[in-house]
Amino acid sequence: MFSLGSKDSSGDAQAGPGQLPSPAPLKAPNRASSLPSFKTQVAKSTSLLQRPDKALANTDAITFRQGADTRQVIRDYAQASPDLSATKNAYLRVGIPENYTVMARDMDGAINVEATKLAQEILRRVTYLGDYSLGYNPSTDLQGISEALGGEGLLYGSMALELVLDKQRQPLYFQPVSTTTIRFKEEDGGVYPVQVIGGQETELDIPTFFYVSIDQNLLTAYSTSYFEAAIQSVIADTQFLNDLRRSMQRVIQPRMVARIIEEKVKASIPPDILNDPDKLSAFYTTLIETLTSTISGLNPEDALVTFDNVECKMIGSDGASQGSIADTLSAVQKLIESKLAAGAKTMPAILGRDATGTAATTSAMLFLKNADVIRRKLNTLYSRALTVAVRLLGQDCYVEFKYEKLDLRPDSELEAYKSMKQSRVLELLSIGLMSDEQACIELTGNLPPEGYKPLAGTMFKSSKVDVANPNSQTSVMNGSPDNLKSDSPAAPKGN
Repeated sequence: MFSLGSKDSSGDAQAGPGQLPSPAPLKAPNRASSLPSFKTQVAKSTSLLQRPDKALANTDAITFRQGADTRQVIRDYAQASPDLSATKNAYLRVGIPENYTVMARDMDGAINVEATKLAQEILRRVTYLGDYSLGYNPSTDLQGISEALGGEGLLYGSMALELVLDKQRQPLYFQPVSTTTIRFKEEDGGVYPVQVIGGQETELDIPTFFYVSIDQNLLTAYSTSYFEAAIQSVIADTQFLNDLRRSMQRVIQPRMVARIIEEKVKASIPPDILNDPDKLSAFYTTLIETLTSTISGLNPEDALVTFDNVECKMIGSDGASQGSIADTLSAVQKLIESKLAAGAKTMPAILGRDATGTAATTSAMLFLKNADVIRRKLNTLYSRALTVAVRLLGQDCYVEFKYEKLDLRPDSELEAYKSMKQSRVLELLSIGLMSDEQACIELTGNLPPEGYKPLAGTMFKSSKVDVANPNSQTSVMNGSPDNLKSDSPAAPKGN
């Protein structure tokens, strides 16, 4: 029978013992198996690495549609398209919070203090220290790793990470792996990944390699981009901007036109040229080319002086037709922008397109729900990596890595809500529904300090819970329960 729970000597509520046998020991490699994704060959390169450059200042972005595959097209447009680049930036800035918690639990769900200390130490070591014996440290901070993985998830629909171990099989650093280099092979009962670089395969059928996908299609082993539905809209927007840029001077801006008065020009032409058709044609051609070159090279502040045989004037679009053209262009642009926002799974307010601001709050909330997919996938990836790391060091447990929940409000506004959370956590701690370690991690992110007196189940907290919300004007949270009494009389009034 399953045990419903028990209490240890400190009075903390503990889950019952696990019923499943422990997994087999890990057979992990003692060096990095995957290669850095920027490499173009497996062998060590003796020359300087190439620096890619899109040359966007001199390249028509519409040519990026000719990419080798969909992943390359999306990668190019994520750099070249302002809307797609802004969408990716917004997802990463919002979907990756600054604070996080790390907590190790036994297989029955009880917090393992020693494993929690070990997991936190491993995470600090791989993101802050690395291995000094390597000279240049390939490890980076957790924020940088999360940004690289989050960008992979958005552009290609999946993230991959290897926990690199040293010769003693101690955790060394996290190595993000681009999923564009990952292929899958079939084996008995499933598939396993291989990394293909320069046509050479590196097997990654190891327990220290981790792969998660977003909205995985079960009919294929490969993931699809989160932005794939936006490709056609991005191409249409790029083509529209190119057409608009080419026609802007002709349709919108006024132009100078020079009219040559032929009768006056003929009166000044020498007779030998006037009576020779070939010489006369060459004379007119030279005159037109010279006049065109002079007018085209004028700056706005330059003065133009001509004889009376040339008449110059400014022309522009007709007023009514210009307004009609502007309305048409605006309607087309709004249609393309709406399709692009839908395909990129973002909101017009996030891209600065909601001029009225009436739906900004709703749009921000919906975008927050969409951006949360990055946080959740990173939680899964880091939890699995840290679980393997602590199990390699002899701890029979699992690790929960959790980024804090997303919120667009500033910290000064969230202080009242943090106070409410603290009150709730302390209330659960007081009645014994939360252990001291979990409560301390929830409130501070760290385990209890030395000399901490256990408080779980001691009923130290009063029964009154702080539910005041100073930012709410209508909620019942705005005030104490005494303020919720009705103003209606309890009995009819006397005469």
